[in-house]
Amino acid sequence: MTEKAIKAKTSRYRVKSSTRGGAREGAGRPAGGKNKINLATIQTVLDKLYDRTGYCYEDLLIDDFLKARENNSALAHKYHVILANKLMPDLASIEVTDTASQVEEKRQAFADALSQLARVAGSKPEETK
Repeated sequence: MTEKAIKAKTSRYRVKSSTRGGAREGAGRPAGGKNKINLATIQTVLDKLYDRTGYCYEDLLIDDFLKARENNSALAHKYHVILANKLMPDLASIEVTDTASQVEEKRQAFADALSQLARVAGSKPEETK
């Protein structure tokens, strides 16, 4: 593709056209603008959900996920994604509270297990007759 063709292709949305939406001056959320949904709004929605159903959001999500799995629904995959997105940030914040001596004990146990595996892998299997 020539440079002129690339320029023509990329520049057609930079100026408002009479037939297309295109980029417009002042369009979109202003820089530094706040999110429309804040934590208080989310909490209000979750509280209303609990008031109507008697269950928290996580319990409803898990129940729906189990129902989708029972029905072999393709929807189960979407629940996997939702649950993973919900759980992964929580798992990323796990703190290790082992002391230095506990870490060293675990390191030594791992090294011992690894050396045993190396010995097993290095030994020749016995021939069967």
